Amino acid sequence: MISVSLKWIAEQVEGRLIGSDCTIDNVSTDTRADLNDALFIALKGKNFDAHDFVEQAIAKGAAAVICEKQQNIDCRQIIVDNSRHALGRLGAAIKAKVAPKTVAVTGSNGKTTVKEMLAAILSIHHPVLATQGNFNNDIGVPLTLLRLQEQHKYAVVELGANHPGEIAYTTDLVKPDVAILNNVSAAHVEGFGSLHGVARAKTEIFRGVGSQGTAVTPRDSDFYPCWQRACTEMNWKTFGLSENADVYATDIELNSEGHPYFTLHLGGETRTLELKLSGRHNVLNALSAAAAAKELGISVDDIVSGLQQVQPAQGRLTTIKVSDHLRIIDDTYNASVASTKAALDLLGSYPGYRVFVLGDMGELGADARAYHEEIGEHAIGTGIDNLYSLGVLSQSASEVFNGHGGKHFGSLQSLVESVLQRLTEQTGKQPVTVLVKGSRSAHMERVVAAIQQAVTASDSAEEKYAC
Repeated sequence: MISVSLKWIAEQVEGRLIGSDCTIDNVSTDTRADLNDALFIALKGKNFDAHDFVEQAIAKGAAAVICEKQQNIDCRQIIVDNSRHALGRLGAAIKAKVAPKTVAVTGSNGKTTVKEMLAAILSIHHPVLATQGNFNNDIGVPLTLLRLQEQHKYAVVELGANHPGEIAYTTDLVKPDVAILNNVSAAHVEGFGSLHGVARAKTEIFRGVGSQGTAVTPRDSDFYPCWQRACTEMNWKTFGLSENADVYATDIELNSEGHPYFTLHLGGETRTLELKLSGRHNVLNALSAAAAAKELGISVDDIVSGLQQVQPAQGRLTTIKVSDHLRIIDDTYNASVASTKAALDLLGSYPGYRVFVLGDMGELGADARAYHEEIGEHAIGTGIDNLYSLGVLSQSASEVFNGHGGKHFGSLQSLVESVLQRLTEQTGKQPVTVLVKGSRSAHMERVVAAIQQAVTASDSAEEKYAC
């Protein structure tokens, strides 16, 4: 964080300063972090109250604390009505002071990918701050803004939400120059009531964009009229796979690794490029990032160069070559209906024998089983060979796929054993690709690790006794 005075911070958060002034260049809400000379903000939640750890924070070297009631301890304190709101106000104040050109990204799927694409494009010539990990909620966004330094010319901030009003709040903190609504699909439906509730919540991102700002949305969407109404008072750009969009792609093909190459049409210019990410859906993510970058004045050549640099993140359609005949697609970081369908489309594009291992997709509300059945139907359409499921909800998908090689398992061990049996049966016949997918709560990364470990151990044994 940039260096500011404690007095300045008190003014920004509308708090009362107790004690002497000092300089602060580090803020934390976690007593496990390095608190030496830091400002510790004591947050309160449903199941925790960091006010109980103020004394511990001071003992670890914190220079001051923000809290909702004066602490019976000799230290600098800023007393506020709500420490969570104070965190937000401070993040917004630091962002306004540094004043980088800023892009905010939300959507049901692809937020992190678009963020990484934009960070790669913008960092070609200038320092960029980008959201790290899943710091995209009402606590994570201000903590991201507090990482800003004077050298940051750009900021790319990811905005997530699991309830209405959250994106409106974080967008007001960020006040982006460009706001991207990447897509709307069945994700976190439980917190919004319906798919239309998801759309309304995501559209909140445009409330923080002034008349001089730009909104970026998909052109081909059922919610296009909704965005058309929301974006009437600002510059509005669209992306898609048809010439109706402002930024679009043609001639899309996948190479042998599932990486798309295509022709980009942007601002009257065309370029051919290939992504290092897997899946046709990543073309749309690239178009979204390209549209935003163009609005910030980035050249088409730099946009293409940045897009081609982006590498896949662990657990996000990461291709693992386990052996000469086995490939695993690790997409276990999270799952929604749209991202699962996209992963299935990728699996269906590979030659050979194809196995889909599905864990539960979380937070889908009352229609969760119907959404899992929809995945089973889509899997049939992709022509894959097996759909194995693990979890209460995912059983609905394997039941739909039952006549085509679907099977449900009650334990991780039995599922992995069945997958390994299939691999053994196909050895020497054809290449095998296994897609593993599920929400974070399903912990499907265990399946990836178990298959890798078993195959590696088997190959090592064969080498040991070979003669």
